[in-house]
Amino acid sequence: MLSKQKGKRHFMSLALPNSIKVGLSMMLLAMASGAYSRESQMLPLADSSWQVTDPQTLELPNLRGQGLSFAEQYQNKMLGEWSLQNINGRVRMEHDPWVQETIKDMTWRLNAQARQQAPLGVVIIDNPSINAFAAPGGVIGINTGTILSASSMDELASVVAHEVAHISQRHYESGADERKKALLMQLGGMLAAIAASAVDGDAAAAVMMGSQTASMNSSMAFSRSNEREADRVGMQIMTQAGYDPRAMPRFFATMNQQSQLNQVENQFLPSFVRSHPLSNERLSESQSRAQQHPALSLSQQQRHQALFDLLYWRVQVTGKHASEVTLTTAAKNSLGAKLALMHWYGEQQRFTDANKVLAEINALSSTQRQNLEPLLSITHSQLLSEQGKWQQTVDVLESQQRLYPERRDLRLYLAEALTNSNQPIKAQALLKPLTEQQPSDRYAWQSLQLANEKLAKTTTSPQLANIATINALRYRSYDQLWNGRYESALTSLTQAKQLTENLQTTDQANSARPLLANINAELKAIKTAQDFKP
Repeated sequence: MLSKQKGKRHFMSLALPNSIKVGLSMMLLAMASGAYSRESQMLPLADSSWQVTDPQTLELPNLRGQGLSFAEQYQNKMLGEWSLQNINGRVRMEHDPWVQETIKDMTWRLNAQARQQAPLGVVIIDNPSINAFAAPGGVIGINTGTILSASSMDELASVVAHEVAHISQRHYESGADERKKALLMQLGGMLAAIAASAVDGDAAAAVMMGSQTASMNSSMAFSRSNEREADRVGMQIMTQAGYDPRAMPRFFATMNQQSQLNQVENQFLPSFVRSHPLSNERLSESQSRAQQHPALSLSQQQRHQALFDLLYWRVQVTGKHASEVTLTTAAKNSLGAKLALMHWYGEQQRFTDANKVLAEINALSSTQRQNLEPLLSITHSQLLSEQGKWQQTVDVLESQQRLYPERRDLRLYLAEALTNSNQPIKAQALLKPLTEQQPSDRYAWQSLQLANEKLAKTTTSPQLANIATINALRYRSYDQLWNGRYESALTSLTQAKQLTENLQTTDQANSARPLLANINAELKAIKTAQDFKP
């Protein structure tokens, strides 16, 4: 659900207590994935020079005789969509488009080194625990706790590369029957724990631990040989994608240290550690193996660290993790923290302070400012939008969108500004390609809903207002579908259908017929999703 006040949106979700390690539940969801292929979803890489030209060094499994039938591919696709809908509907997410774009670019880059299939979706869970996961059907996710626990982009990439390696090596498919039984048990445990969290955090933790234990007893945790292979292949994936494989053992050491601390304090282990058991032998092996890979150039290291600085502080400020004191102190040595401080001042309506920070950034060299783009323009535009200066917001974002027309985040921010500056038709032109490329993009569907609601209210054409009202209901139903709210989605579409049927007796009958056909197809798709049982 989103609020239309000042152009902001708020996604409806349940806030979970820290006692529930949702990341662990997600990690144990993992089973056979990767059958869903949609090459058109592959995004162009921002810097192709990071790619290593010899992919033959990556040792992938022999897939002879292991191909999936059409029925199995369809089942995996449905399972992936079901997983994504249920994750969206029950777990608090990080929805900032720039953060999503940054993590998605990294994930796509890593995935492309080992798999022809693009991920069905990449999700970022707003949860403090360290975890990354691959859910059924090709959903890859990472917790914000992983981002905030890492010290570099390479360490972050090491966790995702490890997950991609598990998928590419088909570790989820060994013992498939047992894993599927454990999957269903774990899904039930996850949903029960989330429901319990609304009443009693301790009860929820108990439910979650019960499902964890059952899953572990069903061999959902990876074997030592699986882990070694995922380490080895993960490092190869990192090297080919332009990341430093030495970061993998460094981050393993961080997780190992955290797990030991948690054991002393009688707390949960990091989710990734529970399902990916660490040992001193494995840490030593990964350190030795990492040294066999070539080191990154100094320019690559600097580029990675500059991006991570922006990402780290953006997550801190969008997740409400950082105070003014923390941001002010860090901003003395970090441009990422300086941008985050400007964002924080804007949210607090302290526009004079925010503009002072902006002036400091504008005093930097042109090269330094360019290295902050497009986040600098995005942060500036959000400061302007907080003041209701929507046309100025459009002007700032359009200059960047012309430079990076493929970027989803710029399209979303610009579409929001266009809608609020009474240009909803232009906003729709930016948004529709996003939903075609990624049908599960809830932010884009919500933005389309807002654009059509604005169009229905502001147009002088009654005919156009009718169509816009119907489309607003249709787009709302897509958001509800991908949030797992099937009944609400059906209600929205039923309302849209009734309005469309009313048009058949007017001079808009020709427009109503194809629209009605689309709505009937959408109703059928939602009912299919609602009836699907893994």
